[in-house]
Amino acid sequence: MEKHFLEVQVLQRAMGVLEVIGMNAEPVSLKSITEKVGLPKSTVYRILSNLESRGYVCCGNEGGYRLGLTFLTLGQKAERGFELKRLARPHMARLNQFTSESVHLGVLTKNRVMYVDSIDSPHSIRLVAQIGGNNSVHCTSLGKVLLITHSDEEIRQILAEVEMERRTHYTLVTPEAFLKEMEVVRRVGFGFDDRESGDDCFCIGAPIYNHLGQVLAAISVSGPVSRLSRRTAETVVAPRLIEATKTISRSLGYVS
Repeated sequence: MEKHFLEVQVLQRAMGVLEVIGMNAEPVSLKSITEKVGLPKSTVYRILSNLESRGYVCCGNEGGYRLGLTFLTLGQKAERGFELKRLARPHMARLNQFTSESVHLGVLTKNRVMYVDSIDSPHSIRLVAQIGGNNSVHCTSLGKVLLITHSDEEIRQILAEVEMERRTHYTLVTPEAFLKEMEVVRRVGFGFDDRESGDDCFCIGAPIYNHLGQVLAAISVSGPVSRLSRRTAETVVAPRLIEATKTISRSLGYVS
């Protein structure tokens, strides 16, 4: 059934301007936008000024307009909140069934890991995560792989802003120790939390990439060390986990 709505002229005009800019890979001049939307130059300029004030468009030194950071932020939130969970959930369910351990989906928010989805282990003793809750990057497998494409300098800046709390004897509490661990993570493509966040906690995580090759999110498999060891994680869980994250990444347009 066709949905009827009351057309708001100023919104229609603004969306027309945004569509012209968004459909072009290169910055678009005021003259070109004016010609394509068929509006007076003064009207288009007022629309652009308002959009620019809210970060929806930006004007470069050459005078051309392109989409602004507000669209990037909103797009990332939409991608994370809807498409990502929809794509990841079946793979998480299969990992949960294969390992009988908890499976978590996390993203990097304000230099911390935020859990956006989770499937609990069927065992009575299990590792759980609250959806919407957050955790530290320095002692979690999700944190390590979410930083896998960050440079050492970027990681140092992040670690300088957060407290590298010692949670167990095995927690990495210096930037030097963490960066040494990240060398291994980058080489193998996955990361461990080997009793670093809790004395009876072992997790293995792998990254999910978007179409730009940026780490969008990560998935981890977590369980007590009595059931999930480093050897089991490396030889049994890692291949399935990496297969899942690569498949999700390809679905998001990533080409390795």
